Amino acid sequence: MKQNKILIPIFLMVVIPTLITTFLSFFRFSTTLDRKLSDVFFHLLPTHHFFSKDIVIIDIDEQSIAKYADHPELGQWPWKRHIYPTLIGYTKLLTPPKITIIDIMFTERSDYDDALVSANESLGGISHAANFRNGGIVIPRKGMQAISEKFSVKLETSIPFPNYENVAFPIGQIGETAPMIHVVNVIADGDGILRRFSPFVRWNGLYFPTLAMQAFALGERYDTLTQESDFYLIKDDLRRHVPVGKDGLVRAYFYTEEELRNIPRYSAAGIIDSLEKLNTGEVEDPNSLLVPPQLFEDKIVLIGTSAASTHDDVVTPHGLFPGVIAQAVFASNLREGHLLKELPESYGIIFTILVLLIGVLVLFINQWHLLKNLYPIVAISLFIGSFYFLYRMDLVLSTYSFVLGFPISYLLGFAYLTYTEGREKRKFNHILRNLVDPEVVSVALENMESLKQGGEWEITAFFSDVAGFSSISEELSATDLAKLLNEYLSAMTKVLKTNAGTLDKYIGDAIVGIFSAPIQNKEHPKLACKTALEMVTELENLRVEWNRRGDYTPLARAMVFRIGLNCGLAKVGFMGTDSLASYTMMGDTVNLAARLEAAAKDYGVSILVSESIQSSCKEEFHFRFLDWIRVKGKEAPVKIYSLESFQKDVSSQMLEAEKEYESGFSLYLKRNWEGAIEHFKNVSKILEKEDVSSHLLIKRCQMLFQNPPPVDWDGVYTRTSK
Repeated sequence: MKQNKILIPIFLMVVIPTLITTFLSFFRFSTTLDRKLSDVFFHLLPTHHFFSKDIVIIDIDEQSIAKYADHPELGQWPWKRHIYPTLIGYTKLLTPPKITIIDIMFTERSDYDDALVSANESLGGISHAANFRNGGIVIPRKGMQAISEKFSVKLETSIPFPNYENVAFPIGQIGETAPMIHVVNVIADGDGILRRFSPFVRWNGLYFPTLAMQAFALGERYDTLTQESDFYLIKDDLRRHVPVGKDGLVRAYFYTEEELRNIPRYSAAGIIDSLEKLNTGEVEDPNSLLVPPQLFEDKIVLIGTSAASTHDDVVTPHGLFPGVIAQAVFASNLREGHLLKELPESYGIIFTILVLLIGVLVLFINQWHLLKNLYPIVAISLFIGSFYFLYRMDLVLSTYSFVLGFPISYLLGFAYLTYTEGREKRKFNHILRNLVDPEVVSVALENMESLKQGGEWEITAFFSDVAGFSSISEELSATDLAKLLNEYLSAMTKVLKTNAGTLDKYIGDAIVGIFSAPIQNKEHPKLACKTALEMVTELENLRVEWNRRGDYTPLARAMVFRIGLNCGLAKVGFMGTDSLASYTMMGDTVNLAARLEAAAKDYGVSILVSESIQSSCKEEFHFRFLDWIRVKGKEAPVKIYSLESFQKDVSSQMLEAEKEYESGFSLYLKRNWEGAIEHFKNVSKILEKEDVSSHLLIKRCQMLFQNPPPVDWDGVYTRTSK
């Protein structure tokens, strides 16, 4: 393949898509697009992680607000703060939970703060929410410094966890007495969808744990370790790798939508109702309560809201969900190690470039047509398979470069392939339509590669030549000679194409044809025989027309031709240069057909064929045996026949003459020259005209009579000329 034939596809299929995807990356459009696309793949691919069984939610839901609509304290939002100790205390009736994490902020003063302070001091294991923000006026509050120092975490890391300008800790003694504090801030991506979270945030040079981090730590001791860009949480024997990105956030595994909706959530109204029944003695067995207290044993309990009036909804990859659900997902991720690492965009670009390079090989170098058709399916399957393989390892491959680059690459490559193949097809079409019947051309062009490559298979080679054409040409002017040739060649070529023959070439007045190429046809010997006989008839019609018009000279009007036919294996295909090529044939089969055409002159017949033709077509066509000869360039003898007619046109006179000829030839092989001569003479008498073949054998017998052949003579005549 020439250099430009591969460089242009590489430019179209690799360079252009790569430049486009790199351009998007440069302007940071790619990050948002990447995450949207990965969300789609996460939805389509099977899940491999499941929500933690340790986490449950106490939900202040619509039922909780509606059930107590007329209650002076529960019928409006926000609820009075002395309600929360009731909920927390209920979870600790039996074995207490691991930790109670409140996803509701108490940053403003209330008349019921003492209830929460008392719960902090007596119940313990409670983590309160803090809210960090940027902008606004910084208003120092009493005790803020002490609280920040008490609950901050000592980290030595270069990871840029989210940094905030302002902070709102739980108000007053709620914050001062809180066993733990966590940050509830979430950071949505540029498209407004919450996909990532951070284990820590910064304020005033200090680090604070988020809700998810508190669920992991459970208020117990843990260590952190930073190694280059890797961040680790170490607790007891557990070493958790947290694949934090460049902005200090980590990609969350959001499970399935069904699983999010089935996270264990217990209505606050159900807990209050269950507690009232216990206090009044209405129910003695706690297990029969609407919300049994054992549901919270040794669990991580999140207290949050889902009621519409609380306005605490976030947009997740699965749509709109209460904020406490998103926090629960982050907590489950960190606790169970369900954390996704977003691989650099360069990985996706490199992967895409490799696939596109494979595409160039498949479309422009590969010769297997089925693979070209399957290429898009193979490429997409390779991409999805690679993405899913990495996804199972909690690695997220950048997708936008393939999703954008591959269609662009394929369309450009396919368009160029169509153009180049169309150009080649037009070139071959132009050549073939001068050689073959148009219907055959249409079939041949359906498989361009096979057409260009050619091959070796069985064909019938056709050679014809006008007898004495040199003498004819000497008698005619250049104009008349051109006119005569045009009429003759046009008529003969039309017969050739009509019978599915392919015109190989013209050599002056000679016609070279091929049967069974470029489209293979099992009937090629019969089609060649039919063509030869129809050409004889067509030439008779031309002679009648020339005589009627009085065109040319008497010698030209009496024109006759000779045809040689042979079938067998031959190499066929386009041969030549890219700009000048012809469809032709080569091999011993072809050479013998040419020798037979030349030998036809000696025997005075119009159509001389080999034994392979005779054996294939004897049921439909009538052949006359003539001789055994050895042509120039071949040692093996050849049995030759004259094609006389269709079987239906055979006369008794022809059969009688042929029988007499074969009797003479039998005596000829037995060296009975005199007896053979008598039979050969009788052939002309039976036919009532001079039989050139018989006359040739008579002269040969006379010569052999005078100069007897050697003892090992086999009767085969060796021709010394082509």
